[in-house]
Amino acid sequence: MPARNKTNKKASNLSSLPQTTKSTETVSREAMGTSETPVTALRKESSSSLSSEQTKKALSALISHIEKKAAEEAATADANPGSKKRKLNLLSDDPSDPKESEKQALYLVIASKKYFSDKPVMKPHRIAVPHPIYNVDNTSICLITKDPQRLYKDILLVDENSPVKDKIARIVGVSKLKTKFKTFEAKRQLRDEHDLFLADDRVVPLMPELLGKTFISVKKMPVPISILNSAGASALDTASKVAKARAGSKRYSKISPEEELALENAAVSSKRVNAEITRTLNSAMVFVPAGTTTTVKVGFSTFAVDDLAENIQALIDGIISKNIVKGGWDGIRSLHLKTRDSISLPIYLTEKLT
Repeated sequence: MPARNKTNKKASNLSSLPQTTKSTETVSREAMGTSETPVTALRKESSSSLSSEQTKKALSALISHIEKKAAEEAATADANPGSKKRKLNLLSDDPSDPKESEKQALYLVIASKKYFSDKPVMKPHRIAVPHPIYNVDNTSICLITKDPQRLYKDILLVDENSPVKDKIARIVGVSKLKTKFKTFEAKRQLRDEHDLFLADDRVVPLMPELLGKTFISVKKMPVPISILNSAGASALDTASKVAKARAGSKRYSKISPEEELALENAAVSSKRVNAEITRTLNSAMVFVPAGTTTTVKVGFSTFAVDDLAENIQALIDGIISKNIVKGGWDGIRSLHLKTRDSISLPIYLTEKLT
């Protein structure tokens, strides 16, 4: 295997490409219209903003590589009928469509000059993108809630008037996570059964311990959402404060389980959950690491190049406006694009390293 460029190696935190690096590099050079390596070409640019043209060239190179690799695998399978058949991508919109079946996620790898944070932040930032990464009709959503999970199932899934009854595939309570999904294998099975995980923002602090590396390693930690209407949330908060006041010195006194259940039942809002789902499906998730590199899904290889480029620009704008990168645009060291198993193609490299 040819040696990787050092910049690509540092910027990428995904798996390496097995025996396809050379072909991808060749494709990237041709797509970018230069005989030089992409990094060399980029270093000559003095622009202080992201080049849309450069982004589209890198996207075209990656998509071409995916299609070429799929064609080669198909040809090999046809030439060797006895060989192991390729698995269909069951998460695609139409597994019977060859293009859809070979659909791969595309990622933006963001490297900053300084640490994003001193410690990992489990609550991702939601950055709105113009072209939704997930299709609500083909996305399996799992919602994690407080106990008892039956209360939330009745309101969100059983009620015929609930706008989310056909959008949420499963609801899991905290106690169920602790028992039924305690083992590594059970967690992995849960993780792989759903595309997107959401969690009541009141139980999010428990998620790292309950889900662990099984979810963290593939960036599938639940996205926190609010499932209560404003009036209901206020009523619960007031009841809790009153209970503490009545208890006097008993600092951790709570409202009675019966009262809490009644207030919770009145507070849970299927409309609020529906709005949160819509917002999440139309956003890119940015996890803040304790390091200088983070990877964000921006779309799939079946998207139009222009749509992917617009998602990337919206993502960068959001990251800067929310101060996720210290120093804003000047705090970004490099931007690369890649699939899960390809090399990283650079679309921006700063000349100022400090």
